[in-house]
Amino acid sequence: MASWEETPLLSQAEEWERGERREKRAKEEIPDRGGSKERVGFRVYLVCSWVLFLEGMGGLSSLALSYFYKSTLKADPALLSSISSISALPWTCKPIYGFLSDAYPLLGFRRRPYLALGGAAAALSWIYMATYVNDPWTGGVCMTFGSAGMAVANVMAEAILVERSQGETQEFASHLQSVVWGAASVGSLISSFLGGYLLEIMSDRQVFLLSAVFPLTLVPLSLLSPEKRRESDKLDPSDLSNKVRALYLTLMMPEILYPTLFIFMLNATPSTGSAWFYFYSSKPPLGVGFSAEFLGTINVVGSIFNLAGVILFQSFLRTLPFRPLLLWGTIVSSVLGLSNLVLVFHVNRQWNIPDEWFCLGEGAVQAVVGWISTMPIIVLASRLCPEGMEATMYALIMSINNLGGVLGSQLGALITMWLGVSSSNLDHFWLLVTICNVSSVSCCCRRRRCR
Repeated sequence: MASWEETPLLSQAEEWERGERREKRAKEEIPDRGGSKERVGFRVYLVCSWVLFLEGMGGLSSLALSYFYKSTLKADPALLSSISSISALPWTCKPIYGFLSDAYPLLGFRRRPYLALGGAAAALSWIYMATYVNDPWTGGVCMTFGSAGMAVANVMAEAILVERSQGETQEFASHLQSVVWGAASVGSLISSFLGGYLLEIMSDRQVFLLSAVFPLTLVPLSLLSPEKRRESDKLDPSDLSNKVRALYLTLMMPEILYPTLFIFMLNATPSTGSAWFYFYSSKPPLGVGFSAEFLGTINVVGSIFNLAGVILFQSFLRTLPFRPLLLWGTIVSSVLGLSNLVLVFHVNRQWNIPDEWFCLGEGAVQAVVGWISTMPIIVLASRLCPEGMEATMYALIMSINNLGGVLGSQLGALITMWLGVSSSNLDHFWLLVTICNVSSVSCCCRRRRCR
């Protein structure tokens, strides 16, 4: 069977359809104020970038959540990892949100109402977390509800992007995705910078309350969503059948199916999850005893180099074949993961490298490599979605990848419990790190044998 890289991205028929779609969009396009004036309007950049920016700003509460579960709710690493992965389940249901918005517009709009509802749901979940949660599983319900809200908003933004990327060149689609994902990196950078600092001056519950403000901005922003009111409130049944068939055929295209399955298998390998937070925050000899402020610094550095990864891809790598980027990026990332054993066994101290500097350096390289490995699948998915089912198709591909991450987190939580790793016992933490990273390397080796 041919590899997905060797299959042409667009047939002659698709080239013809691409021209038709471009002409159709040209008639409906909102006037642009800068950038790619012919194809993408200012409101597209504004709405999509803001939604992705808010995703990055979600990190504002991540450190507070970790301390809240460890110190206030007395949760062990395995429980926190399990709850965190369960709260990510709404991100695996993105095709449902995409299908609903594509097939059943509200008030004549496919994106605006869903965008507003998603933001309101996320805001309410943080308000409840700040005021009523006193046990781990109730907190998990709030986290899941909030994740669902942001996942809905994410699908709407992705659908708008995909509508503008349909049938376009790899370079144009890469540019569009890089801009909005750059906004996500900026949001992540800001939230990482503030996360550790806020915990020095605010309680974790106050941080949760502050976090509710940001998704609430999606309610007024939804009015700027660049779309026209539709005459009918839902798709014609025969038209819907054709869209679903086009969806299936697109998903089965080798250049989409193979990398999607590869990323799914890679994400489904066990992950260390929240165990790293316990190792970082526990006092010696149990852990390395990083302060909340320094943990925020780790996130800041990671966010800076996430942005660097997006810029590097946008500037130098977006025209290269995607398969080598996926494969070698994953291999390098896995090998770097194994280098964490140097920190676990404190070998870096024998090299006169402080724990803090080693952690920051390794995390920076991981962030760059991680984004270079992620961008190809995002760009591929955005280019090949059937018209009228943009949200569903793109969401389906991303949800398959997210499902792999949930499975990997749950598997990692089981291994964490099996090894007896807890808030008071990190003796076998090194073995957990080894198992998780060797699993990723073995996945890459299997992919190479199946070329």
